[in-house]
Amino acid sequence: MKRLKIKLFGRKRLGLILFVSALIAISWDLATSKQEAEEGTFRYESEFDAVSGATTKVGIVTSDYHELKNPVGRNINPDYTQIEDMVGKAIELQGGLEWVIDKGDKVMIKVNLVGANSPSGQGENTDVRVVKALIKHIADYTENDVEIIVAEGTARSNDDPSDSKSVWGNSGYRSLLSDTDLSGINLRLLNLNQTIDDLIEIDLGSEGTSAKQGSKYYVHREEVEADVYIAVPVLKIHNTGITNALKLQIGSAPGCYYGYNKASGTSRCPSGIYHDVGQRIWTTEAIVDLSNIADIDFVVVDAIMCLELQKTNKVSNQVRFNTIFAGADPVAVDHVGAKLMGVNPDDVAHITLAEKVGLGTNDPEKITVLGVPIEQAMKRVKKSQSEDGRFGQSNRTWVLSQAFSGTDISQEFFADEANIKPTPGQNGWSEPVYFFDDRIDLYSYYTGQTNIVTYAFSYFNAPKDQEAELWLGTHEAMVVYINGDEVYKFTSTASYSDDDRGEYKATINIKEGENSLLVKTLNKFGDYTFALNICEVEKNAYYFGNRVDGLKFYTAKSDTSSQSSGATILENKNTLSLKCYPNPVREYASISFNIYEADNTTIGIYDVSGRFVKTVCRKKINRGKHTIYWDLSDDSGNPVASGNYLILIQSGNEKCSVKLVVE
Repeated sequence: MKRLKIKLFGRKRLGLILFVSALIAISWDLATSKQEAEEGTFRYESEFDAVSGATTKVGIVTSDYHELKNPVGRNINPDYTQIEDMVGKAIELQGGLEWVIDKGDKVMIKVNLVGANSPSGQGENTDVRVVKALIKHIADYTENDVEIIVAEGTARSNDDPSDSKSVWGNSGYRSLLSDTDLSGINLRLLNLNQTIDDLIEIDLGSEGTSAKQGSKYYVHREEVEADVYIAVPVLKIHNTGITNALKLQIGSAPGCYYGYNKASGTSRCPSGIYHDVGQRIWTTEAIVDLSNIADIDFVVVDAIMCLELQKTNKVSNQVRFNTIFAGADPVAVDHVGAKLMGVNPDDVAHITLAEKVGLGTNDPEKITVLGVPIEQAMKRVKKSQSEDGRFGQSNRTWVLSQAFSGTDISQEFFADEANIKPTPGQNGWSEPVYFFDDRIDLYSYYTGQTNIVTYAFSYFNAPKDQEAELWLGTHEAMVVYINGDEVYKFTSTASYSDDDRGEYKATINIKEGENSLLVKTLNKFGDYTFALNICEVEKNAYYFGNRVDGLKFYTAKSDTSSQSSGATILENKNTLSLKCYPNPVREYASISFNIYEADNTTIGIYDVSGRFVKTVCRKKINRGKHTIYWDLSDDSGNPVASGNYLILIQSGNEKCSVKLVVE
């Protein structure tokens, strides 16, 4: 039943009978649509295990960049030779391919194919000229000693690369196989939606973020067997904020198992990849989990023609950027992509969550942009008009008080409540709690309690004194204090769907530096959620809802310069670490490890007697979190016997090991 919105009317506009009828209807509606307590909606910050974001580089090249051989205006469609030069320069600026590819590697290039009838260069599918240029650069660097696979699992059931009428044919990708410029290169196209026999299940264990998905996913076998995984997305607006390197990974979920689209399901998996379920949006977690599995080694972004408003090409939503940018850190590349489109990266949930689980850095102070500055390359585009696109991202990490029994929001459960500044984990306050959705799901956190009042606390650091807008969503009574001043109060009952986020706004003044933020909420009817963002003042609906640029939320007094959005500082775990999932294992072991300083890294498998079994990694690896996969074979390719094995990693002078049981 669609919930009723409560409005206040004067006596002249509403008679007593209608008023009573409305109250009855509202009470019935509230009683019959109570939120259900749901597992997996939150996680304590201390449970995230990630190396803090490292300094990284992103190279940006526009078609008029002065170092190109033949620069061309940004309003002109560049030819292939110009795009090849742009791709090469972007790769060169961020450090080349030396750290990425070795001779003899199997390289998977994951592209973005969406529109069945959208020719290359229209902004919907990755421009095939960008992919061709990348293939040539890889082949030149490795002297053709490389195997290259161009892969995608489209949302189309007709996605056979050999079919000229499929998305592969219409977008120009089949032509790569007969392109004389690529002759002699070991190149093939791969449909990631192929039969069940080609799939393997990957268990992320505690590293997974989607409780709904069980942290287990099926992907194509060749994705995890590739030595190098390069993402080549086309930059565009999406209802998740943007499509770029991270969002691209939804295409790695095989349609033969999850359906077309990937949320539609099949007889083997009726649920598909969870997106919207009830009141919860699970898309962010799926994006991050699939990005974790992919373990993206490098990103080259096609920003020649981009799309605003939505991910599909309507011609009217095309925006020519004439830009290529590249980097080894997918989170940093997504950060830059968002900024290029005028979107705050801290409003894109899959960017901030990916940083939280260790896939890269979202901190602008740790991202060095080389080539063309972001300010020079950017174009402000129209945001998605979906609820996610408009609202941005609620602050998702809070310190919560105990649940106080009562239904009177005006009662002070703390003396001088407006000015409380709690210490996490002390005096009845929780440790910092991260919520996986813009809905801060207090009902699930408090295991279904009703008739309670709760306080949620956070700090935020503002870049300057300025006017801002408080964007809110709530079901029930709510009071908001900033720096001890009451800036918003709601004492009635309201509808709250995702469309209602930001329906309630208040103009506020924030000060440069540290500000305290306290939210007091009531749960009487069981729909105990709220959302809150602090946004730029903007009246144009195509652009509003951006969080104040540079504003960072955090939960404990500290140096805020390294805070990530909606989170406490990620612990800087300057030690080599290693984990394996699942354990015991029957088919494929996911070996995840954190490198705190780039160095030559070797990972070997040994049996309990110390006998060498297999080397699964031997190369120079950048700082950060990485995942590789062992197919339970020995160095000769034969399956290993059941029993106990030791996984040993050595990076530089550091060593670490973990025991793995093979069933």
